[in-house]
Amino acid sequence: MTSKEAFPSAQSAFAKSRSWMVALGIVTIIMGSAAILFPLFGSIAVAIVIGFTFVIAGIAQIIAAFSYPRWGVRILTSIVGVLCLVAGGFLLANPVEGIFALTIVVAAIFLVEGILKTIYAFRMRPLAGWGWLLFDGILSVVIGLMLWVQFPSSALWALGILAGISILISGWTMVMLGVAIGKLVDQGSEAND
Repeated sequence: MTSKEAFPSAQSAFAKSRSWMVALGIVTIIMGSAAILFPLFGSIAVAIVIGFTFVIAGIAQIIAAFSYPRWGVRILTSIVGVLCLVAGGFLLANPVEGIFALTIVVAAIFLVEGILKTIYAFRMRPLAGWGWLLFDGILSVVIGLMLWVQFPSSALWALGILAGISILISGWTMVMLGVAIGKLVDQGSEAND
């Protein structure tokens, strides 16, 4: 079977996937927009998702601990697993309080990442594009400082808006990929004719 003979089946698979990708992208755009419009609910949702993630990671750590041959590693891995379970349980039981802790962590991450990117940009300085890295670093520092200075009120909106922006961009990416796949399928069908 030649690649031309196999293409119609691949073409129909791509055609089906592009429709689902565009539909999923539209749903994702709606969810991202909702998180931006209702940032407190988006922040609580982020805390709950992170809580579930910690619980699953904790369970996985505890199970993995039994696969290590040395007791010291088993105990340390089990402790990490229990800490993940406790953190996840706290976030699930108290998502509103959890968004305050998560906002502090996010602010610190933005600050540290921004400082490191800024330092690295100046080390790259003669190379093309170092200005974009500097811009990224400065922007990260500004966002981190903004979250820190406006804390605790920033906890009510920050996680929801940041997650909403990320989800919105992912949705647009899915839609654009679906459209691009559609163009490829259309070009392939024209080439076969």
